This record gives sequence, structure tokens and C-alpha cells, in this order.
Amino acid sequence: MRVIIAGAGEIGRGVAEALRQESRSVALIDPDPTAIIESQSLDCLLITGSALSRESLLRAGISDAEIVVLATNNDETNLLGCAFAKKVFGEQVGDRRSSGLTTIAKIRDPTLLDHSKGAGPLENWSRADHVVCASDEIVEQLAAGLLAPSIDEILPLGGTSWIAVSEVMSNSPLIGTKTGQVGDIFVGIPSIYAIRNPGEIGSIATGDEIIQEGQILAFVSRSTDQFPQITRAVGRKDEDFPENAQVAIFGASNFGSRLAKHYLKKGSSVIVIEPDLDLANELVGSPVGNSKRLDVIHGDPQDEELLSELGIDSHDIAVAALDDDNLNIAISMRAKDKGVPRTGLLLKDRALVEAVHRIGLTRPVSRRLVSVTSLLKSIHMNVPGAYQVIPPMPSIISISAEVSPNHSFAGKSVKEVEKAIGARVVLVDRQNENGEVEVLKPFMVETIDVDDRIYLFLSKSDLKKVERALEN
Repeated sequence: MRVIIAGAGEIGRGVAEALRQESRSVALIDPDPTAIIESQSLDCLLITGSALSRESLLRAGISDAEIVVLATNNDETNLLGCAFAKKVFGEQVGDRRSSGLTTIAKIRDPTLLDHSKGAGPLENWSRADHVVCASDEIVEQLAAGLLAPSIDEILPLGGTSWIAVSEVMSNSPLIGTKTGQVGDIFVGIPSIYAIRNPGEIGSIATGDEIIQEGQILAFVSRSTDQFPQITRAVGRKDEDFPENAQVAIFGASNFGSRLAKHYLKKGSSVIVIEPDLDLANELVGSPVGNSKRLDVIHGDPQDEELLSELGIDSHDIAVAALDDDNLNIAISMRAKDKGVPRTGLLLKDRALVEAVHRIGLTRPVSRRLVSVTSLLKSIHMNVPGAYQVIPPMPSIISISAEVSPNHSFAGKSVKEVEKAIGARVVLVDRQNENGEVEVLKPFMVETIDVDDRIYLFLSKSDLKKVERALEN
């Protein structure tokens, strides 16, 4: 598979790096020589040029490409680039409809997707096969992480299920137990499906590993309700999440507004502090602004007098969602110093996430990393379903797939499926007689049925093989 990526920024490079780890052929296009220089370690074909340049696409090998990803910082360029890439491809291979090429456009502004205010659905006219806007995923991941801030990483698996990754502390009751026996010995604790020893990159758990202090464990949880059990299991402690939380959000940007909407739906009281008067007024005038549990304040998020007047120290959650990474870090540190038990922040720079973890801020989420994962999910749409990288275990990924009537997995046991593809089945979604989706653990499934959705953990090096086996 040859993939052409237009845009060698952090998102474009992140997608390219992941695809190279899968041994895919990748070409990167960017007009900025500095971005091209920063991409030299990726072992890709690097082209200094424009996404809207015929010459650049030809040099990138457009005639042999299967996928073109438009990941520049300009939404309009990304949408237009999809149509242009298909035009050039069609001319080169004699395919007027360009049916052999898939185009993916990254969108930063979610209002473009709005049917009433924007231009959605964009796929109907832009010639983009997939439009990726990760705003909702970013908000969902941050909010889930704040439910259990002491867990190192909380990632969506798909549906209502989550991956929770955490280090084993010295007081963990799991120490000395085999990974495959955790659910039998400790009631209510989700199963462990991946493990990383200090100094290693991680591997799929076989069930025979003895849990020790300092290891990193990846649990698969059927819902966020199981987070407290995981926290206690690894020897950590979080305060109980309040029923009607008091939430402070710094920034009325797109992300701040979506976070406010999320917590208002949960019954929380929300205050938003925004330094830009226009953004503050825009939030007040939006449908979200009609809530009686929302206060929008125009002011400086670093104004000590304002924060004292608002009683920031009495809030249960504080989230920094401004466009400035350094300002978000400073605000989160100040909120934590004032005693706010759960602090979160959105960051653009993926490298800053690790630094923030080290200084003890509870829940940083990299907007760019979530966007990379969303693009990878679209790239792997030949097996429609979830796709999730696990940063603390770079050798492991999770994917899902639905079992069709003619699929070879239908009627086989979980063990037979695992043996056939060399991966672990971690959960199965199945529709019951009432039409409701039940999330089943593997031991609860006698055989895989038609229309089941299976969730898998696998080594990144096995992805091609597993995808071929899952194709319907």
C-alpha cells in the first residue's frame, strides 16, 4: 500500500511514522523545507511542494497510491486537495471516477460539518471519502480520563469500552498474581491483555505472567464504572467522583464549548473563563449558553483576584482548553496548587504530554495524537471499526471488526479465532433479543456469531496479517 500524506507537521509525521512501522510505503509532501528536514528520520519519500501541485503528486507516485491523506493546517486546502488528487490520479491511470484511490481530509473546524451552519455532509460534494475531525474524540477522552486521574492512560476501545493503562505500585494487591487469574481472584477487576516490563516496549499478555511492581498493565474495561476497581488494583487512590460536579473550564474555544456541553449533560454546574470577548459572547449566544447551570465570564484566566472571586478552589474539576500549550500548563498547575482534585488540559504538542505527566498534572490529552489515531482509523477502513494505538505500549494496537455471514470466524470459538490470527479477543459486542448491544467478555462467548463485533489486541507487526483475516 502506497500512502501519500500532504502536510509534514506533527500530525502528518505521526501518521507517517505509524504507517512505516507497518511497513507501508509512504510519501510526505510539504512546502516548508524545515518540515521536510524534520521528517528525514522517518524513511519516507520526502517532497518539498504543495498538495495542490500536479508535479508534487506525480513525484510522490500518485499513480501507484491507494490512499491520499490531506493533513495540512488549512481545512479548505485539505478538502480541495481530495478532489485534485483524484483528478490527477484519474488522468494517470485512465480511471475517470478515480475509484482506485481513497482520499482522507483532516478538518480542524467542526462547524464545517454542521448541516445547518456549515457545509456538511462534506463527503457529498468534496470528493473526500473520509472527513476526519477529532474534536468529539478529544473531549470524550479527556472527560473519561478525569473520572480516574491516577490511571496513567485511558483510551477508547470502541462503543462503551475503554483501555486503562497503569503502573503497578508497591502496595498493589495484584503483585504475585498471574495476569490470567486476576478476574478470578479479585471480583470486579477487568481483565489484563497487555503487559510491559521496565525497559521493554510491551507485549500481548498470555495469562501466565507474574505481576510485579513497576510493570505497566493494560486493562480492558466494559465501561467507565470499572475505573475505580482498576485504580485500587494497581495500588492507587482517587477521590469518588461527585454526583453533581462543579467544573471550571478555561477557554470558550471549540473544545471548551464542547467540554461545557458534555458536563452540562452530566448534570454538572459549569463556569467558563474566556479572555476573548467575542468567544465568550459566542458561547453565551449558542444553544449551550441557554443552560441555567452555565456561567460564562470574560476575564484573564491567570487573574488571581478573579479566580478567588469565582472560588476556583471549591471546584471539583478544572480544565485548561485554550490554544496556548504553555498557558494551559500554567493554568492547570495553578488550579492544582489551589486544591482542585481533578485538573485536565489540552495540548497540541505530543512531546509535552510526557513532560506534564512527570510534573504531576493529572490528565493531559494531546489533540494531535488523537487526530493521528483518527486518521489511522480511516486509513484502515478496509476493516471498518475501531483502531487505537496505546502510547505506553508502542508495539500494541487494538482494532475491531464485525463478523459477516460469510466470514470464516462465524461459528468458531474464541480460542480458534485467536489461534487463526495470532491476536487476543478482548471483548465481543452482541445484540440481544431486545435489540440492545451487550458487551461480553471472551469467556462468556461460546462461539463467535454473525453480526458480532470483536475487539482485538495485537502486535503492530501483525496488523497486515490480521487485517487480511478480518476482511469480509
